[in-house]
Amino acid sequence: MTTTKPAQLTADVAVVGAGLSGLVAARRLVRQGHSVVVLEADDRAGGRLYNLDAGDGVISEGGGQWVGKLHTRMFELLEELGLKTFPTHTEGKTIYLRRGKRRTYGGTIPPLGPVALLDFAQAQFRLERMAATVPAEVPWRARKATEWDSTTLGYWLDKHCRSAEARHLFELGLSLVFAESSSQVSLLKALHQIGTSGGVEFMMNTADGAQETRVAGGTQAVADAIAAELGDRVRLGSPVTSIEQDSRGALVRSAGAEVRCGRVIVAMTPGDAAWIDFLPPLPTRRAKLQRVWRNGGERKVCLVYRRPFWREQGLNGSAVTDLPIAHYVVDNSPPDGSKGILLAFIGTAASGGFHWDDTILDDKDARRDAFVKDLVELFGPQARDFEQYLEKSWIAEPWISGVAGLRTPGVLTNYTDATTAAVGRVHWAGAETSAEFESYMEGAVRAAERAVAEVVAQGVDVPR
Repeated sequence: MTTTKPAQLTADVAVVGAGLSGLVAARRLVRQGHSVVVLEADDRAGGRLYNLDAGDGVISEGGGQWVGKLHTRMFELLEELGLKTFPTHTEGKTIYLRRGKRRTYGGTIPPLGPVALLDFAQAQFRLERMAATVPAEVPWRARKATEWDSTTLGYWLDKHCRSAEARHLFELGLSLVFAESSSQVSLLKALHQIGTSGGVEFMMNTADGAQETRVAGGTQAVADAIAAELGDRVRLGSPVTSIEQDSRGALVRSAGAEVRCGRVIVAMTPGDAAWIDFLPPLPTRRAKLQRVWRNGGERKVCLVYRRPFWREQGLNGSAVTDLPIAHYVVDNSPPDGSKGILLAFIGTAASGGFHWDDTILDDKDARRDAFVKDLVELFGPQARDFEQYLEKSWIAEPWISGVAGLRTPGVLTNYTDATTAAVGRVHWAGAETSAEFESYMEGAVRAAERAVAEVVAQGVDVPR
């Protein structure tokens, strides 16, 4: 048996990870005149940007997909790349179904009962008032940081929501942000996210919210455009095994290449970076952070139809429910309506009254059948007549452990700035390292910009 010897390369900067943050960092560096090599473990670039093929040239995003008006860096990037956007479809009525009662409504606020509506408003006011006291760059220095980081968002909601309906709506909206039950998320982390991501309404809404806009061709097109611009600087199928550094430079070893460089940007979640050996060893706080880090895991599921038949009923394809699978449904059809696509999310744990058995969690056919059943209840028997079922699971990815940094209690106050603090010549990027819009595509871009600024400020002296 013959083995291929890794290519021996030299660059100013090695970027580990070709997700959105790593690609943006590499592109920024190249445009500033630096030589770059990007090492990616997978056989494609894009990380958590992933298109699903719905047939006839139509796609549905399997990963990150929405951009809101506050996501200014993303809009700037899309303009630079020449990519077009279009609004998420909202024309028509939204379905609200709870405890078997189905209603439709216009606008952004579900038809909650008066008690639930007031309850939601008071809890939102309290959360946003607390969030305003959490410093964006140093949330662990908030006056009540220790108290808030010792409990969960779910516990706080249980204590302060008087109505089950309001509690359910918070669980639905915020668990989508963290891809996990609110019972797993530090209250301090949730407050920081609310304060730095536009507030509760922006995070949860489509119109004038974080889900307002989509990218023509899907967000995989963003990664593909940057990767094409970078060309052979991107090395796929090259999982990094070790990073060695000393006063002269760094050596990054991977399956496909060994790169001698002046600086390294690791654009991965802290949990995924734990697979890399660092020499000398990482500082204790960073090493422990990588061991305790968790990302939320979920699946995006889609049913593809010949046309968006629900629009003929005056519906916009959106639904907010307490059904087993279709808690939150959105119309993910292409802008010309040439196919109809309904999308929902399936997490990994029961929460807020959502309960799944192991069959649904572990069997694709069971998930499809359960999803169809829910959509029939929402949209009628036409929902049975689908062309194909698509899903993307972020639970069992070999190189990516989940989709959103949720930060369990104690992580922020115990490990403080270990997420972003450079270790010698190693700098950290990735959506989870952004002080604003963490875990959003906007956060990925901002994290890349910060890491590049650090590298440029420190200077790049390549070992020769």
